[in-house]
Amino acid sequence: MRAGAGVRAGRAGGAAPGVRTAPAGVGARRGLIAALILVPAALGAVACGSAPDTISREEFVDAYLALRMAELERAGNVISEAARDSVLAASGVTEEDLDAFVEAHGTDVVLMSGIWTEVDSMMDARSGGTEPER
Repeated sequence: MRAGAGVRAGRAGGAAPGVRTAPAGVGARRGLIAALILVPAALGAVACGSAPDTISREEFVDAYLALRMAELERAGNVISEAARDSVLAASGVTEEDLDAFVEAHGTDVVLMSGIWTEVDSMMDARSGGTEPER
């Protein structure tokens, strides 16, 4: 086999005669499989490590609820940027705080589902005049 020739009959150009190498593409598939296993495991380890520095669940719910209620009070359910900033300031959080919370917890389906259920029930209760228990 001349130098620079590709893989032929299961043997790489630089492999000794009689030594079989993996068919072309197997190494790439192994790398992909390793990445598919290791990346989620690494992300899980990071997520299970120390808690990210974000606002609390309760602060997020309260701020989001305040924003939704403010939207519902306005024509067309649209809140201006100034009104949004005012609602967030009254809640003691910033838009960046909300974004950081979603970034840190957005993939936790159980947590986020619970949050949206809580916000929904609190909105129903407030529009009906009663406050649900937390």
